[in-house]
Amino acid sequence: MTLEWGFTSTRQRARLERGVGTMNAIGKSSVVFVTLSGLFWGGWVLGSQTPEGQEAIARAYAAYTEEQATANEDLFDSTALRAIVCGGAENGATQPCLAVVAGGRLFVVDAGSGAAQSLTQRGVPMARLQAVLLTSSGLQQMADLDEMYGEAARGRTDALLPVYGPADTQRMVDGLNQAAGFDGAANGLQAWGPSPEPGRSVIVFEGDGLTVSAFTTQEDAFSGRVGYRFDYRGRSIVVGGDGQVVSASAAANADVVLQSAQSQALAHLHQQTDQATAAEVATQARSANAGMVVLTGAGNQVEAQVQVAEARAAGFDEVISGRVGTLVELPLDNMEINVRPL
Repeated sequence: MTLEWGFTSTRQRARLERGVGTMNAIGKSSVVFVTLSGLFWGGWVLGSQTPEGQEAIARAYAAYTEEQATANEDLFDSTALRAIVCGGAENGATQPCLAVVAGGRLFVVDAGSGAAQSLTQRGVPMARLQAVLLTSSGLQQMADLDEMYGEAARGRTDALLPVYGPADTQRMVDGLNQAAGFDGAANGLQAWGPSPEPGRSVIVFEGDGLTVSAFTTQEDAFSGRVGYRFDYRGRSIVVGGDGQVVSASAAANADVVLQSAQSQALAHLHQQTDQATAAEVATQARSANAGMVVLTGAGNQVEAQVQVAEARAAGFDEVISGRVGTLVELPLDNMEINVRPL
């Protein structure tokens, strides 16, 4: 039997079963939300559009929002390294975004369209945003930078948001600052292109037990792509965007690799050779001794299932498809990999 999050191996089934209690607890607020939505629309039809009825609905939604925020407080504790899938498909096109949380800090890798809204709707406090890390300086990866800056600046006094990425990042960010009337020195987006060389990582953040490194491969360096590795007190996450970073030495022995991929069938259909297929990612992950691969960027559920099937057929079982809202949690007191919806 295939479980909801795509686990089929015995080890992952056990992990999922151990996390059921947490999943159900978090899921209660979603049930409340759905129930309230039903009451709202049902009440509108039945006449609860009166001031009293609207006030009751407003109070109920306020309680739901507070409950959701309370449920997410543990995201920023120091007991785990966490990743959240915040980018999905929009009008058939994938919108890249992954968030990594460690040591009380939030990092967003690629700011695809709707990234900020995806996080705020799930009660993730954008005021904790430490930096945006771009795997590419393409427009798709930067589409929501202005919105992300606005959400982050709302809850803090620091008017600068660091943006790291390939060499072209500086030019692209300068254009965004100019369009918004920011100088990039006292306010706005502050860019830095770490420009790692193949085989040599560049540290972009270090503190409180967390090290964030930028790295690339020979192939990705040619196309202007970088990946990022997060090491936090013995646990590790690698985020590869749509490059082929799993084969890099910097990805070796990572607990989790979050990587965009395409199915072999679509690669042949569209004659796309610059993005890794799910089978290639799985093969590289097995060679790199990765603990789990989370495939991101599938345009729809069918494509996601095909990618997972192709990856497992390549001989790597610990593969799931990352849907928007998927939370991957790596506890520091054991070597488990817990997955649940946020």
